[in-house]
Amino acid sequence: VPGDVEKPVLAILTEKDLLLYNSLPQTRESLNSPSSRHPLIATRLVHSGPAKGSLLADSSELSFVLRAGTPHGVETHLFCAEIQLDLSVWTCLLVNGCHSAAELIQEVVTACIWNGQDCKLAVHLEKGFTIYQDTSDMGKRKILLSQPFEKLRMSSDDGVKVLFLDFGGPEGEIVSTSTAQKLLLKW
Repeated sequence: VPGDVEKPVLAILTEKDLLLYNSLPQTRESLNSPSSRHPLIATRLVHSGPAKGSLLADSSELSFVLRAGTPHGVETHLFCAEIQLDLSVWTCLLVNGCHSAAELIQEVVTACIWNGQDCKLAVHLEKGFTIYQDTSDMGKRKILLSQPFEKLRMSSDDGVKVLFLDFGGPEGEIVSTSTAQKLLLKW
């Protein structure tokens, strides 16, 4: 929601992406060139219902808010819906689309630094969270930390580069700060 400016957009939901266009594409080339493309695996619906806050003049207006991870941090997009049915359809499609994208992709991996070591953070659909280092044995991983989704009590972030994953227990919270490509994870 940069600058809280309202502007019409065309949104197209595909199997893996949310595509946003500033105008209706007139050619195949323009259809293949959205103004922004957000992978559903990195997109979350964070609000759906009557508008909250001061972004909309009429607080009875229906809206939904998406947060999408990008190489430059997290973008927030506020969308208005004219009727409850439109809001319900978009909400359902987005939630189901994000779940389907996770099932399709299965795992997301990013480079990180943990306890001063270069490593990787993997988020896997069935295995949960794993911090590991690649070894010289092809395809082998040295597991440094592994937690299933069921242990995750709370997660939050600053919208740019800090991620908090609280698994409870004596080990406490994983605090990770990231640049566009790296995460620093610390116990």
